Amino acid sequence: MLQRILGIFFFLIITINAQTELYTPFEIQKAYEKQTRSKDGKPGINYWQNYSDYKIQAELIVNESLLKGKAEIKYFNESPDSLDRLVLRLYQNVLRKGSARDWSLSANGDFDEVIISSLKINDKEIDLTKQRYTATNLIVSLNEKLEPQNNLTVEVEWSLKIPIINAIRMGNYGEGEIFIAYWYPQIAVYDDVEGWDLIDYNGIVEFYNDINNFDVEIKLPPKYLLWSTGVIQNMNEIFSEEIVNRFEKAKESEDVVKIVTQDDHKNNSIFKNENEITYKILAEKVPDFSFAVSDNYNWDGVAAIVDRSNNRKVLAQAAYGDSARHYENAALYSKYTLEYMSEELPGFPYQYPEMTSFANKNSSGGMETPMMANNGEPFTLYGHIGLIFHEIAHNYFPFMMGNNERKYAWMDEGWASFYPREIVEKYAEEYDYLAERIKGYEAGAGQEGELPMIVPSYSVKGGQTRTNFYNRPAVAYFEMMELLGRENFKNAVLEYMNRWIGKHPLPNDFFYSINDYMKEDLNWFWKAWFYDFGYPDLCLADVSKSENNYKVTIRKNGVIPTRVYIKAYSADGEFIEVEKNARVWKDGNSEIEIELASDKELVRFELGNAHIPDADRSNNKIEGSIN
Repeated sequence: MLQRILGIFFFLIITINAQTELYTPFEIQKAYEKQTRSKDGKPGINYWQNYSDYKIQAELIVNESLLKGKAEIKYFNESPDSLDRLVLRLYQNVLRKGSARDWSLSANGDFDEVIISSLKINDKEIDLTKQRYTATNLIVSLNEKLEPQNNLTVEVEWSLKIPIINAIRMGNYGEGEIFIAYWYPQIAVYDDVEGWDLIDYNGIVEFYNDINNFDVEIKLPPKYLLWSTGVIQNMNEIFSEEIVNRFEKAKESEDVVKIVTQDDHKNNSIFKNENEITYKILAEKVPDFSFAVSDNYNWDGVAAIVDRSNNRKVLAQAAYGDSARHYENAALYSKYTLEYMSEELPGFPYQYPEMTSFANKNSSGGMETPMMANNGEPFTLYGHIGLIFHEIAHNYFPFMMGNNERKYAWMDEGWASFYPREIVEKYAEEYDYLAERIKGYEAGAGQEGELPMIVPSYSVKGGQTRTNFYNRPAVAYFEMMELLGRENFKNAVLEYMNRWIGKHPLPNDFFYSINDYMKEDLNWFWKAWFYDFGYPDLCLADVSKSENNYKVTIRKNGVIPTRVYIKAYSADGEFIEVEKNARVWKDGNSEIEIELASDKELVRFELGNAHIPDADRSNNKIEGSIN
């Protein structure tokens, strides 16, 4: 009998200990064994990462909505593996008939694909008929393996039609406005966890790129302005002296400079001549390259100070039509965003030299690429400011951080949905950003289609992408900040960023890095919010009274832990309030008791508020005389 009791006791101990461990798939376990990653959240001593240098020459034929390009790509194998194949991404094949897509498209729209006219590897022509195609990937078998610490050269020529009707995240918006992204044959990521990234681009899940270098030349028709990732190298060859002077002034100015106006277009005073234009651009240590063009847009610029220790400034820009809603101040809101993110939260200096927000004439929505945003024109000011901030925030997550958005969209969309709050509420005072974000989360929380965030993002479909990628993680980060305190939260996230900037962090790396910095096991929080099925739901279960003391019993009906806030009113409207952070649920208990003392009779008790998520608020109030 004693042996059986001891056996049960030890079983319970083992079970309790196991509950603090986070689920770790085999692929990540092997990364720990190979010491490319470590369980303290730091890159392992054997961490490595591949990269590419791109030299691209492209021509945009606007009146045909056609892009032609050729590229020389040098790919560097820093891995310990011998590679027998190369994976090229052909993103615009998502429009090809027969390709799987996350959205329906207009039957009258564009169903074109990337046309590769020539492909060479190390000067040897590749027979494309003998290679393997998936929906948006071209998998090329190598005649000779690419050995560790070696490189190869890819030469490719291609063309693609720029979509007009079925414009997914990029396209031709008419009247001379075009935003180009997902446009060149791109070498996929080969990493320490899964090897080649073979996930197809179906429309929803987006980026996972190495940190690369780009040397790009883009030929345009006369009188076309261009904004892009990187920095234009030949401004003096293209623009009039007045435009160059305004541009240089904007790079140092605290106030917005009107670099190009409608008067400049009318007076034909922008360019040095009326010939075709070739823009030469360099972009270093960025995961991708995009550009936008227009022959009639306004162009504003203003300096943002992103590092006050050395007074480093970057150029915040806006490109927009004369009738674009709210965009007359878009450059200014971009400046506020860059300075906030560099100084306040996360408090990490913006790394790139420029940032451009391009208005695409749609009524809403946006699309990020490094140093560029392809934005709609929201009707409300808070929507406009929030969109500007959200898309700029993506320069941190996933671009500077190198996150795998295809598998863990919440690792960047969640942050881009978390950080805008204070700037939006400062400049659009009528809007309660956090309350609206929580409402958005509660609308999807606990629904049958809601999957835990740790489920790879390419498996999440339909309306629950909004819950899974944006709202639930943003609310989780708000709760984490309340749990740790603002300064601890800021410093812990900064430590994670400093460890992983320019690399490829996984969820485990983030969770364990925060644990390590805080010297606290927070797995109970990570597990509930990121790994488990469930929703937040606290219940005001009971209130009892003994003389002037009230005992309030709060039950945790949901799986997800949140902080606790109680407000108790007397008959004359006065109240007392108590708040506890989410650690009250750390030990797995389902109830807590809070004692309140009051000389006045308390007649109404309310649990929670608009800034604490609760999927069922119907059980959060008790009224009447308490016995």
